[in-house]
Order: sequence, then C-alpha cells, then structure tokens
Amino acid sequence: GIFLVALSTLMYEILLTRIFSVTMGYHFAFMAVSLAMFGMTVGAIIVYIFPHKFPQAKINIILTRQALYFSIATLLSFLIHLFIPFIHGMSLLGMAVTAFTYAEISVPFVFSGICISLLLTRFPAQVNKLYAADLIGASLGCILVVVVLNVSGGPTGVFITALISAAAAYVFSRDSEIKSSMGKGIAVFTLVILVFSIFHTVLVQKHEPLLRLFWVRGEWSEKPLYEKWNSFSRVSIDGDSTKYETPFGWGLSNKYDRSRKIRQLMLNIDAHSTTVLSHFNGDTSELSHLKYDVSNLAQYLRPNGDIMIIGSGAGRDVLSSLAFGQKNILGIEINKDMISAINNDFGDFTGHLDKYPNVEFVGDEARSYIQRMDSARKFDIIQVSVIDNWSAAASGAFVLTENALYTKETWKLFLSRLKPNGILTVTRFYRAKPIEHYRLMNITADALQESGIKDIRSHVMLIKCQQQERLQDRSGTGTLLISNSPFSGNDIKMVDSLCKAFEFEDIVSPENTTDSVFAKLTSSDKRDELNRNFPLDITSPTDDKPFFFHYMNFTDLPNTQMWNMWDMGFNAKAIFILLTLAGTMSFLSLLCIIVPLKLTAKKIKLKGTSSFFIYFTGLGLGFMLIEISQIQRLNIFLGHPTFSLAAALFTMLLSSGIGSYFSGADKPGAAAKSKFRFIGLLITMIVFGLVTPYVIDMFSVSSTEIRILVSVLTLFPMGFFLGMAFPIGMKMAGEKAPGITPWLWGINGVMSVLATVLSIIIAMNYGISASYWTGAVCYIAAFAALLTFTKQKA
Repeated sequence: GIFLVALSTLMYEILLTRIFSVTMGYHFAFMAVSLAMFGMTVGAIIVYIFPHKFPQAKINIILTRQALYFSIATLLSFLIHLFIPFIHGMSLLGMAVTAFTYAEISVPFVFSGICISLLLTRFPAQVNKLYAADLIGASLGCILVVVVLNVSGGPTGVFITALISAAAAYVFSRDSEIKSSMGKGIAVFTLVILVFSIFHTVLVQKHEPLLRLFWVRGEWSEKPLYEKWNSFSRVSIDGDSTKYETPFGWGLSNKYDRSRKIRQLMLNIDAHSTTVLSHFNGDTSELSHLKYDVSNLAQYLRPNGDIMIIGSGAGRDVLSSLAFGQKNILGIEINKDMISAINNDFGDFTGHLDKYPNVEFVGDEARSYIQRMDSARKFDIIQVSVIDNWSAAASGAFVLTENALYTKETWKLFLSRLKPNGILTVTRFYRAKPIEHYRLMNITADALQESGIKDIRSHVMLIKCQQQERLQDRSGTGTLLISNSPFSGNDIKMVDSLCKAFEFEDIVSPENTTDSVFAKLTSSDKRDELNRNFPLDITSPTDDKPFFFHYMNFTDLPNTQMWNMWDMGFNAKAIFILLTLAGTMSFLSLLCIIVPLKLTAKKIKLKGTSSFFIYFTGLGLGFMLIEISQIQRLNIFLGHPTFSLAAALFTMLLSSGIGSYFSGADKPGAAAKSKFRFIGLLITMIVFGLVTPYVIDMFSVSSTEIRILVSVLTLFPMGFFLGMAFPIGMKMAGEKAPGITPWLWGINGVMSVLATVLSIIIAMNYGISASYWTGAVCYIAAFAALLTFTKQKA
C-alpha cells in the first residue's frame, strides 16, 4: 500500500511541474514542488494534532479512505485547474487565482501525507521496512513518469496517477473490516480509471485527445496541430500550413522585403520558447530570407565548410546552412520529439531534411555529445542561435535554472572543436542594456585566455540587428563571432560591408568598439577591475554555478532604481518569487512547528525531546540539499534531463530505500549501532562530496551507458547510508515519546520543503558545491543530536 501511495505521489508531483510549466510558467512550476511537499506535511501535522481521529483499531479502514480520497482529489483538482485561466501580474485577482490554484492543487497531497504519516508512525516495529517501501515506490515513480509522459502525455498521466492511488486503496481494503460493497466500489472505480487511461492514451497517440491544456499562461489555447509530451518538455505545433506570412526571425534585416511571404508553422516548447517550421520543397531560392539574418553572418565568412548547429530545433539553422551551400551539416538537438516532428510528422512540409546526404541530426545534449565525439572531428562553424525566445528571456523564465551551454567550460569545449580559422557564432537578444552580451563576452575572454590567447579583441566581433518594429525599446539581436585565430583583414572588411548592406550595427570588432564596457571586457588589464565594480554580476558562469540568466545580487532587490536602469525587471521578478517562496515556506514551517506544540502541550509529554527536533530538522534539510546538489552535478555529466530523472533521482531514492530496509531499526540494539552507521554516513558523504567532481571529469567522454553506471555507483553508497538515518531516529523517538512521531515526520517534511528553495538560493549565490556542503553540515548537526538522545537513553 505505501509503495503505491509513494509511487503515485512522486509521479503526480513531477507531472505537476510539467503541466504548470505550460499553464503558468516555470517559476510557478518550481513553487508547485514545494507546495506539494508542504501538503504532505500538513497531512502529517493533522495526524499529530488529532490522533483520536485516527484510532489504531480502524487504521486499515482509515488508510483505505485516505488513499481513495487522494485518488479522487487528484482528478478533481486537476480538472479544476484545466478550466481556470491563470492570471499574470500582481493584481488582487491574479494573486487570488494563484492562491486558489495552489490551495486546491495541494489538497491531494494532504491525503497522501495523512496516509504515509500513519504508516510510518503507527507501526514502529516495521518503520524501516515501510520507509524502504516508501522510497522504493518513489524511485520507481521516477521511471514510470518518464514512460507515462512519453506514451500518454501530461493530462492522461494524471489519470494514471489517480489509478495507482486507487489501487493502493483497494490493497488497503483487502486487509480491513471495510464493507464488501465499498471494496467492490473501489475496484469498479479503479477499473473505470484504467479503461479511460487506456482509451485516452490511444487518442493521444492519434493527436486527438479529449483532455488537453485549454488555458496556456492565461490565454485560451486552440487545439494544436501536433502535441507531444516528454519528461522535460511539451512540444506543440500550431498554424495554417497553406498560409503565406512574413518570415519569422528575430535577427531579420530591415532590408529584407517584407512583402515576400513564406509558408511556416509555429513550434512551441512549454509555451515559452518559440521557433518555426519553414516550408521547403528543395529549392534553396525559397530560403533567401535566411541570408538576411544576422545569426548567419558566419556563413558568409566560412562558406562551403563543416558546420555544427547547437539546438537545431525546428530546422531553421539547418535550412540556413543549405541556403549557404555548406558542405556538411550536423544538427544536435536535445529534444528528440522535435527531430521526429519536423522529419516525420511534418516531413512533407519541411522537406525531409534528414534525407539530405550532407545533413545529420543527432538527438542528444550538445555538450555531452561533443565531449564523446571523435576529437579529430573539427568544424568551420559552430552555431548557437537563440536557444530560447524573447518572451521567455524577458519573463525571467530561466533565471532559476542551470544552463550547461553558457559556461566557461562549455565555451572552451566549443573552441577546441573548431578548425584553426573556425568560428563560434552565438546569437542572443541584445537589450538596450546588453547585460547578456556583457556576460557572453566575459565567458569568451575567460575561455580564450585559458587557451593561451591574450589579445582578446582581435579574436571577437559583435554585430547587432535593430529591427524597425523594435526601435522604441531599443532591443534587438546580437551575434557574437569568436575564433581561435585572429580575424583577418578580409573577414573584417566583409563584416563591415555586410553591416552596411543589411543595416546591421558593428558593436565590437578588432579595430573598434562603440561600447566602453565591451572595450574593457576585451582588455586583459581592465576586465577584472570592471567585473569587481560593475553593479551587476556579469562574470562567467561555471559548471559549479551555471546560472547564466542570473545577474542581480539578492540584496539589490529593494533597489528598484538600479534594476530599472539596467532592465533587470525579469531578474528581479524571479528573485522576488524565490524569496517570497522562501519567506512563505519559513513562516509555514514555523507554524507547523509551533501550532501543533501549542495545541498538544498538555496532552503529550515533550520534555527531553528537543534533540529529536534537531535530528529530524537536520535530516529534512540535509537530505534534500545533498540530493538536489548531486543531481545538479550529474545533470551536465549525464547530458540529458531524462537521464538525470530516471537514473540519478531513481538511484538516490532506491538506494535510500534499501538502506532503510537494512538499517536494523527493527532489531534489538539499534540505538547502540546507530552511531556507527551514522559515522559511516558522514564518511561516505565527505568522500563522495570530494571525489564526485573528479569522477565526473574522468568519465565525461565515456559512453552513455558508462556514464549512467558511474552515476549509479557515485550515488548508491551515499543514498544507502542516508536511508538509514530516518528509521533509526523514528524508532528511538517512538520508544521515548511515541505521541510526537507524526509531528517529527512533519518536521522532516517541512524542512525538506524549505531545502528545495534553499538549495537554489545557495547554488545561485555560492555554487552547487556550497549547497552540497551545507547539507553535510545539517547531517553533522543531526549526528550531534543523535549522540545526545542515545546518551539520554543510556
């Protein structure tokens, strides 16, 4: 029973992050994780405050009902969410809708929390086995949710989650004195959900679902031509394939004749990033508009060459390479569903680009693939063109996310794959205050200097496209050209003539720059001083601190004049949401600690239990900080979000479950042995914390199978020991003060909620390693508490 409840709980939590990312935006999806966990904590607190509502004699009946309520509430809350539009902004209505959404979405997790809390606190003799089943169920949820999203999609996945929790209710009912009629009712309810899930999965495969996301980021969404979910995105394609439109392009020159229309379809990823599928019948003259795009300047400089495209997306850059007659074209795209959509489902429209002998598509994470590529393979051009879009960047959708592409280490890798005169071309949005390009230039300067190049200016050029329709906000698109060799006089002259022909602006060249900040960034003796004194953080992101889109210090949030001056509203919004969440979680955490104590102080003996409070606080904070930081470390190493979810998180939870099972908490003498097990945990934590970065570096060029194996071997020993700590503490608490065990489980849960937010705050400001070692300190504090209550017991 607990296995199924935990499995469905984790599945629903992950599904919500995917669904909320589309319906509300990434920030709110991030908050959903914390509030879902908080809902479970509320369930545990309810068990603690109202123990008389959950008599031991009727425990199986209660478990049956709570699991059934979890299933029903999952369906109802999701259906309500489908039909309520999300309202952006800080209006009263917007805040009310957001509050209501979180309240109704958290209800299912309250029932899940009650169920799991009862199981872990009412059967102390079996707590290690029950906790093991809980974690192992959650670990399998990591695998199953990947399969469900790929096969059935997000909305159907919610029904499958409800199906599993209904099955848990049926399992509990078999061991209870519940009426046979209710047991049969649960069986029928489960069967109905099963039939609907299968039926709807078939419809999803035919792109004819009954249930879909009707409201996307506050706007009514018409049924897309194509929709495909996976574990890290939702790809949709919209538009009229027969309609002629002005070519899509953030960097399209003003000199292009807008009356020359083309056929195109819009492809959206999570309703954030937008790109286009362009119609192509094999006639490259149909692609003339691509020669007017600033992102393709490098193709004028290095024609008839080998080009590697990072994030080939819907194929626009591949078409550009065909239009310029490049010899060999390699497109790397992390989202295999996009490759399948453009070459299979819409292949007749796009021209089946994968059928061209000089075009190769690879479905992989670019950095990981390049590291494993034959080192002798070099390119004339490596192109990185606007991996996300303006609305996503402007909304701050990626401020809280790591990005492995925009780090110093990745830049060095890209440069190492260029031919002697090859060019790395990077296109991003050029704001009135070009913060992104300042940071890009810093990354470039660091990468070149660490490669032995001192004269940065002669190796870089920056060109801006300012479209007429965006003159008012002075924003545009900027393309940064980088080469290991100094740009030749012919290169400089050609870029100058192209700028004049297309009305592009030459911002930085080996001969001059129009921006004093860029002048200092490309000067070896002035760059460090600029970085120290600059009001924003424009230093190079690294693998340990890979937050490219985060520029503001948290302390600058009240300084509205500063972030308005630098167009940092998007960054301020993300920080505000994160700090608001941290403040809210801290306040709710205090409520979960103080209110239950006040309500039960006269009923339950609390003297001498403070060490248990410290112990479970340390476990809750420490486990999540270590888990999240290790997964962040391995995310780049594994090279794909699916691997990170299916391998890293699965291993961490599974090994913790196995560790719980073998913790010995159900055997005599557990207290005496607990100190030695905890010492083993601390030693393992310190050793793997130190060696993991070196292991990652050592095996970074290995095959996917080897990297997954290395990740498992890196995580399993630590997870094994981490899993022992909770059942040992719960066993001891149950012996000294059994009445407080639900409260302690709630404390563990609420601290886990807080840790999910703290891990991001720490990593953004001090790095992923700092987050890991903060978790280690929490476990050291827990160990000190363990020594205290084992001494008291003795």
